[in-house]
Amino acid sequence: MYAGRIHTLDSIILLAALGIAFAGYSLSGKTSDPYGTFHLALNRLPGEDLESEPRTEWLNMGFWRVSLSYHHVPSPNLSRCQDTDIFPEACEALARKLIEVAQYQDGDNVLDVGHGSGESLILQISGPSVPRPSGLTGITSLAAHHRRSFDRIFRLRRERPELECDIRLHGCDAVFRPDAKEHPLDPCNQAPPYDRILALDCAYHFRTRSDFLRQSHVRLAPGGRIALADICFASLDNWLSRTLVTLVSPMPRENVVRIEDYVCQMRNIGYEDVVVEDITADVFPGFQGFLWSRGGMWRLFSYSIGLLANNGARFVIVSGQKK
Repeated sequence: MYAGRIHTLDSIILLAALGIAFAGYSLSGKTSDPYGTFHLALNRLPGEDLESEPRTEWLNMGFWRVSLSYHHVPSPNLSRCQDTDIFPEACEALARKLIEVAQYQDGDNVLDVGHGSGESLILQISGPSVPRPSGLTGITSLAAHHRRSFDRIFRLRRERPELECDIRLHGCDAVFRPDAKEHPLDPCNQAPPYDRILALDCAYHFRTRSDFLRQSHVRLAPGGRIALADICFASLDNWLSRTLVTLVSPMPRENVVRIEDYVCQMRNIGYEDVVVEDITADVFPGFQGFLWSRGGMWRLFSYSIGLLANNGARFVIVSGQKK
C-alpha cells in the first residue's frame, strides 16, 4: 500500500485542498493554537452525549492492534491482540507500547514530553497494569493543554487521594532555550535526573528533534532510557518527496530524516542500545480509516496521511539508553 511514490496530480489536489483548509482556519482566528481541543470530538464514543466532555482526551495516531491483557479477558481461546476501530483504545494502546519499550519500572522518575491535555499522565498514575512513577514531570507547549492537564490531574487526585506521585507540569517548549526558566531539560537544572523520558507522537514537531535528543541525554540518569513514538522515512530519494513532506505536515525540515540517519544521530549523541521498531502497518491505516469515517474535513487529513505514507513516511518506536 505504501510502496509507491506520490503522483504530481495528487500533490496538486492535496496542496489546493490544504490551502483552502488553512485559509478557513486562519479566518477563524485559531492559527495560534493548531491543535486546540479538536481532539475531544475524536475521543467521544458513539452514543455519548454531545454536550458533555468525553471520558478520555487522547491525542495521538493510535496503535490499532490492541493487547487484551489489560482488559482482563477470561477466555484462553481469545487472541491476545485484536484490531480496534475505537480511537481512545488505539491511543491508549500506543501509549502502553511506548511505556513498555521504555522499560518503565515502579518508582521511576519520568519526564513525559508533549502530553497534550494530560491523558498519558493520567494513565501513568492511575491506569491498570502500568508501573507507578515516584515523580512525573510533564511538558506541553500549548497553554490550553497545560491548563486542562493541570485541572484534570487536580480533579483526579482529589477524587483518589491514594495516588501518590510528585507531579510537576510545565507549559513550555519541548526544547530548552537559554531564556527559559526552570525548564526540565536545562542542563544546569539541579532537580534529580530522569530514569525515563517519553515522547508520544510529538517529537517530529520539535525545533529541533536533534536538540531535544541531545538535551534529554544530558538529563537522563545513568542507565536511563528515552522512548519516542515518532515519524521518520524509509527513503527521501527525490526533491518532490522532501518538499511535499514539509508542505503537508507540521514538521520542520531538519526532522525529515531516514530511519538509518535517525539511528546514527542517536548513537552520535551517545545513546546505546538504540532500537527502532517500524509499526507503520498498525498505525497509519487504522488512523486513516478512523478519520475517513468521520467525514468532512477529516477526510482531507486522512488523505494527507496516506500521501505521506506513500512518500516513505514510517511510524516507528525508537528507544535508546544512557550508559
